[in-house]
Amino acid sequence: MGSVYNFGLFGHSRSGKTVLAESILFCSGAIERMGDINQGNTTMDYEEEEKRRLMSTNLAVAHFQWKKMTCYIVDVPGYMDFIGEQISAAEAVDIGILNIAADSGVEVGTEKSWHLLSEKKVPIIIFINKLDAEQADFNSTLKQVNEYFGKRAVCVIAPILSGNRIQSVVNLLDPANQKKPEFEGLVQNLLDSIAEVDDVVMEKYLSGESLTSEEIASSLRKGILSGTVIPICCGSGLGRIGIEQLLDFITNYLPSSSEMPSLKAKNDRGEDIEVQRGENANLSGIVFKTYNDPFMGRISYLRVRSGRLVSNTGFYNASQSSKERIGQLFRLRGKKQELVAEAVSGEIVAVAKLTSFKTFDSFSDVSLPVIYPVPSIPEAAVSFSLAPKVKGTEDKLGAAISKIMDEDPSIKVFRDTETNETIISGMGDVHLDVVMNKFKDKFGVEVIKGTPKIAYKETITTTASAEGKHKKQTGGRGQYGHCFLRVEPLPRGAGFEFVDEIFGGAIPRQYVPSVEKGVKEAMSKGVLAGYPIVDIKVTVYDGSYHVVDSSDIAFQIAGILALQKAVQEAKPVLLEPIMNVEVSVPQEFVGDVMGTINAKRGRVLEMTTHGTNQVIKALVPLAEMSNYSTELRSLTSGRGTFVMSFSHYEEVPPHLAERIIEAKKMKKEE
Repeated sequence: MGSVYNFGLFGHSRSGKTVLAESILFCSGAIERMGDINQGNTTMDYEEEEKRRLMSTNLAVAHFQWKKMTCYIVDVPGYMDFIGEQISAAEAVDIGILNIAADSGVEVGTEKSWHLLSEKKVPIIIFINKLDAEQADFNSTLKQVNEYFGKRAVCVIAPILSGNRIQSVVNLLDPANQKKPEFEGLVQNLLDSIAEVDDVVMEKYLSGESLTSEEIASSLRKGILSGTVIPICCGSGLGRIGIEQLLDFITNYLPSSSEMPSLKAKNDRGEDIEVQRGENANLSGIVFKTYNDPFMGRISYLRVRSGRLVSNTGFYNASQSSKERIGQLFRLRGKKQELVAEAVSGEIVAVAKLTSFKTFDSFSDVSLPVIYPVPSIPEAAVSFSLAPKVKGTEDKLGAAISKIMDEDPSIKVFRDTETNETIISGMGDVHLDVVMNKFKDKFGVEVIKGTPKIAYKETITTTASAEGKHKKQTGGRGQYGHCFLRVEPLPRGAGFEFVDEIFGGAIPRQYVPSVEKGVKEAMSKGVLAGYPIVDIKVTVYDGSYHVVDSSDIAFQIAGILALQKAVQEAKPVLLEPIMNVEVSVPQEFVGDVMGTINAKRGRVLEMTTHGTNQVIKALVPLAEMSNYSTELRSLTSGRGTFVMSFSHYEEVPPHLAERIIEAKKMKKEE
């Protein structure tokens, strides 16, 4: 088998990623004709929801051959509500292609994808797409790219333009093209950046000697891997221009999957290990997506990171320490499946009916367990109440909920014990809208969506201690649990920490986890208004027990009582989600928009020019953002757009917190 390459198409929503994927599949001979998004017949957007919305809502995978190389492409939704899919895709690929539309330039989705890929240390190529669009402007887009990414972003495939429209492309790494005067500036920047990667090459370059093709290739490859060079290719997905040159560039100048640097992981003892890639190494990989197919049931998408995985063999879930049989492996091309006998390092395959695996679980050889780090998913920001439309379909709804959470780790569903409602939380209105349709279309259960609820949290602002004692004598064996807890605030976003400081057996070892369980239960219910408590360190430091009457449940109850008391003493406050809001409007509406942001308790961070629009970046409490799309539409005659993503939690001002707590109390009394 030839080398394996796999890459993801990332970038802003509607920047042309799905059409680029279609063009790649067509130019490589994997499909016989190009589909059209408007006709709903592209390879990668095959779900009904995607056809209806004319945009990707799920990642999709396809394989193809390119000059003896086996390649995998992952098409990634660009809309920020689908951050869960973007995170999954970043786990699956070796290379990120950042797709930028030449008629709209660097957008918020470009920046978000860039941050995600850089955090994962995924090598990046930029593809300037849509160079045949009406408003396309290569030079202005290139200028924006350089302003954002600096001089490390260099053009390797340049367009030949007529007016502003692309005719064809040329490879600037070809010595013949380097001599053409019209490319002089681009070639100069390219060679400067390549030379800077390697001291020996730099010395030779500065002394005026010509660099050999091997020196250029080796420095370029090194620079791309370290992130000191970001190559720019260009063309048009729709016009099929620059596609072959993009694929040639990847397969000629980037390492194949097996040649990529080794991977960091842990073994089953929690020790750090390095995993060597390549098909002759030991087996390891991850499940990066779970999908519930109406006919085949649960399908797991697997990325083999090292070694070789064979169909119908034993399979070890290193994350859950469980063994399982694996069935027939298959490769995907959108929704089409092709059976394969095995998959080697770098390949992306799928398998049906794995029972013990969740998304982001690691698999490996039983003899050498490998556990890869699980990426963190941002906190859900928008919540609705959820109820079955038809009485008696509660069980069906429950089954659908567990399948949806299985498919999408960014969806959270929980029961609000105060109001007896089922609450579903997601990344935004569009995300939850897509999920609501999925209940009906995919799982056959109709739901009623209640008013959006803000996912408030509670926390403490100072240190306090309290005692929890549960003592019951009812003839026969009684109940006795007794503990002392200290609570301390943690930095925002730090979560929960439990510390055991019991000395001298004041509480027997086996009951300390029971105290922790009670603490967690009390935290989930809050003390102010029934919202979960976060960012808190809880230390159990003393207590007592009874030889006969002490039990797990008694210490759980003691833990609940102690935590509730301690939190009430520790000056609890309410926290609310704060959103990153980016509003793009023509210049004449800037004043009005800034006025609305200030009125919403928002803080404007910066303003940038984006083509003919101004982009206002601000932090605004989510509670103030309901109906903002309608408000913005009427304010700007439909010319303003905004995107919103979760940023962090902040304290609610006291006068507003009082109102929220009061409203929650009244609801409970009802």
